[in-house]
Amino acid sequence: MLGDDHLKLRLVRLQPSELWANQSLNEDEFTFVFIKGGIAKYVFPNATQRLMPGNILVFSRHSAGKLSADDKSECVFATFSLLFEHMFPLFASNEIGLLHHVMSNFKAGRIFMPGSSVAVECQPLLEVAYTQSRLQQRSQLLRIVAAILSDEFKSVHTQRSGVGWAEDHMIQVFEKLSSSELLKLSVDELAAKFSCSRRHLNRLFHQHFGLSITALRMEIRLLKAVSLLRNPREKVINVAEQCGFNHLGLFNTCFKRRYGTSPGQWRKAALAPENPSARKTETRPTCPLHANGLCPWGGQMEISSSSKTPEGSANPTRRDTGAGSSATTQVRPGASRAQSGNAV
Repeated sequence: MLGDDHLKLRLVRLQPSELWANQSLNEDEFTFVFIKGGIAKYVFPNATQRLMPGNILVFSRHSAGKLSADDKSECVFATFSLLFEHMFPLFASNEIGLLHHVMSNFKAGRIFMPGSSVAVECQPLLEVAYTQSRLQQRSQLLRIVAAILSDEFKSVHTQRSGVGWAEDHMIQVFEKLSSSELLKLSVDELAAKFSCSRRHLNRLFHQHFGLSITALRMEIRLLKAVSLLRNPREKVINVAEQCGFNHLGLFNTCFKRRYGTSPGQWRKAALAPENPSARKTETRPTCPLHANGLCPWGGQMEISSSSKTPEGSANPTRRDTGAGSSATTQVRPGASRAQSGNAV
């Protein structure tokens, strides 16, 4: 389930030299910071970047950077966090193909300058978000994320324009394929779209994505199943049918091999009440499609001041408050890759 901090807009005030103790518990969450007043410092392992009003910073817990107020100035900034995997249903095929590279850039820490097109577009959206609550505010924050991602997609696409013709051709064809086409077309029909034999197409998929076509189809079906299972009123047999499984037994077998548990048990665990203490030790499996950037599913705020804490520790007395609440849909990829011999 999603944490309370997911897509929740906060306003934070740091005193001079105070280090921000980011309370995000999920290691896969990305944090968005918008400097509103004063001066901040984002300290990389080998450099320090001063942040002024208008700067936007995106980073994750994997980043080695630390955010603090300047030594001689307090700093005020707006912030929210997001799991990109929750946005997979919104992405088109070409965007999914670029997402992994964008996320890698964000993990290292990405700074947008005040005069950049992204900052100019996002600041008015942020001002509107201050006056909204719950669903409206989360929707506004998603518009901000979409603006940032659109700019990053353009940048990554430009960087990839120099790849070889064969690889570039494959990427272009793949990006135009919908998830439905990828599932419904035969291997021969897919090979025709890629202008190669079915044997060579499988070789290209293995070489470029680390997955066979059959395994890729199984991943798509099971990831869709994970999303549908979050609806407690949807029967497991109906989920199986919607994901292309003609037999419930086969669906249960493939799902358990992929996620290590049956669909019913997975749903029970996913919909159980959130235990904050358990969230800290929760282990998140890794999706091979996610790792390759291919997953197709892929009122006014109170300004609070965080108490100074030792670097790397959480402060239980800190009061970051804001409007909004967590979203309700999450796709959690599993740990093991589906076996190619079990596709239907």
